[in-house]
Amino acid sequence: MMALTNARVAFSYSDASGFRAGYASYNGQWYITWPIGQDAVVQFSPHDSHKKNTDVYPPTFMQRTNRCTQMLAGVIVAPSGLQLAFCGRKPAGIYVLEYAVKGFPGAHGSRHLYNMLGGKVYEVDYIFARDQDSTKQVNEDYLTLKVPSKDPSHDDTLFLIPRKEQEAIAQALDCLPWNHLSWSIHRGMRDILLAYSKATMDRFRSQLAALLKRTVTEKQHLLERQGWESSFVCNNMGEMAASAILLGKGNSGDLVRVVTDIMRALVDDWSMDRLDETHFWRLADQEKELDLMGAVALTKVFIVEWSNEFDYQMYHDLPVNLKFA
Repeated sequence: MMALTNARVAFSYSDASGFRAGYASYNGQWYITWPIGQDAVVQFSPHDSHKKNTDVYPPTFMQRTNRCTQMLAGVIVAPSGLQLAFCGRKPAGIYVLEYAVKGFPGAHGSRHLYNMLGGKVYEVDYIFARDQDSTKQVNEDYLTLKVPSKDPSHDDTLFLIPRKEQEAIAQALDCLPWNHLSWSIHRGMRDILLAYSKATMDRFRSQLAALLKRTVTEKQHLLERQGWESSFVCNNMGEMAASAILLGKGNSGDLVRVVTDIMRALVDDWSMDRLDETHFWRLADQEKELDLMGAVALTKVFIVEWSNEFDYQMYHDLPVNLKFA
């Protein structure tokens, strides 16, 4: 339920008296309390900021349970058969990323969570980080990415990425699943995908923002048919979407819904499988352009930019059975 509602940690305490945690989400606040010797209880307090009679947003939208849980576990599953998991965030240092076919069963991080969610870890390939061997030569084909370290008070982490692993990351970007809302996401995967895509995103950011503004004008009837309020579409929607793209990051689920619904109006007849697997990031840089395929691929990365990091190992703090109050 937390993954579906784009939750992020607001506070978390574990001490002699028990466990307490709060999670902010798109729909409201989740609270978990587990006093020592008592039941663990989950409570949900919905937001009251959107009133039914004044809300300019559509009252409902689709969420994809399987995709939300996969992104939480750091696993990309594509219609064409790709199944790829990413390692977690690392301490400061220099690492070489390596691709391990069917290597996810040996992972320390989200493997157990993926199993508990119904995934088959033995089917999943794995990109992991190995400490750089100073005696091993790094050639010019390696790409260097700077990502956040596990300890924010320390320097950034450097990933050295050989050609094969670069191709795997590009394929994973093309195979990001489509969603209407931002994700509660595995932070190691998010770090790698955003660092790899940043230069291209920045190159096309202004063009994508302009395309979204133009689409609101040209596809107003489709947006109103989806349930958006007419005056909001005319006066606000295009500028909001353009601003979100240009900002480059954030955590507003409302803005993500604005951007994704505009893009769905632009590619009105596309199937979900077609949205889930594009062919943009695997092109050479000089071949990339902002056609419909490129716009969808860039929008999927925008969703990742605006997603919330979530601790996929939070289940360690909880009992098997939870009660909902």
